Amino acid sequence: MVLLFDVGNTHTTVALTRNGKEFEKYRLSTVRYETEDELYAFLKSFYKEYIENIPIVVSSVVPSMNVIFEYFAEKYGNGQVYFVSALGYDKIKWNVSYPKEIGADRVADVIAAYKDYGENCIVIDYGTAITIEVIKDGSYEGGAILPGFAMMINALFKGTAKLPLVEIKPYNGFIGKDTESNIQIGTINATVGAIKYVIENIVKEYQTQPVIIHTGGQSVFVKDIVEGIVDKDLTLKGMYYFYEETKNSTR
Repeated sequence: MVLLFDVGNTHTTVALTRNGKEFEKYRLSTVRYETEDELYAFLKSFYKEYIENIPIVVSSVVPSMNVIFEYFAEKYGNGQVYFVSALGYDKIKWNVSYPKEIGADRVADVIAAYKDYGENCIVIDYGTAITIEVIKDGSYEGGAILPGFAMMINALFKGTAKLPLVEIKPYNGFIGKDTESNIQIGTINATVGAIKYVIENIVKEYQTQPVIIHTGGQSVFVKDIVEGIVDKDLTLKGMYYFYEETKNSTR
């Protein structure tokens, strides 16, 4: 058994897996736990004793939280914690200026896409920020970062006096008839359009047809609008693959 922590800016996904294919997972607020004891108490209510004395894999975009997992591994795990990073995985060439700066979630997405879908892929991960990853001939070539759907909607709500906080969902059309639909068009629909535009131009540079994979909790909003495969567990799979590759080497 392996315990996975995918730590995002807003939420943390916790998953227990035996094989990296099936996951028993839960989500909690990233700010909900402040110590290893609080984290253990929360997890034990779901996983019972299965979380004890097993290795831990962490993909974190919140560095200040990492020490909690180190303490957790020492106190409740088997002392082993694996932090996902590009520098810790040499099966892919990281053809960017500063590989160590690539977010752990992006690294996990790239690893899983490469192993499961081949050496030519585009990955779009819909989280607090929307990230786009490009893998060409087995090499990570970089990508793009856009504001996430919720971030854009919250920015309008917090930055104006009268605009409301609206539901995150695409609007069926491009001419809004009320304030809510106007905001949805300007945020959700427009962002989807930007993603399609970026993909279109990446494909032109590829001069081949890559596999397009959507992942992240909000990928559900684009599955019928943008071509590609939806793999909600892509990040977790990549974390497990990272663990499998590095468990017998120095972390």
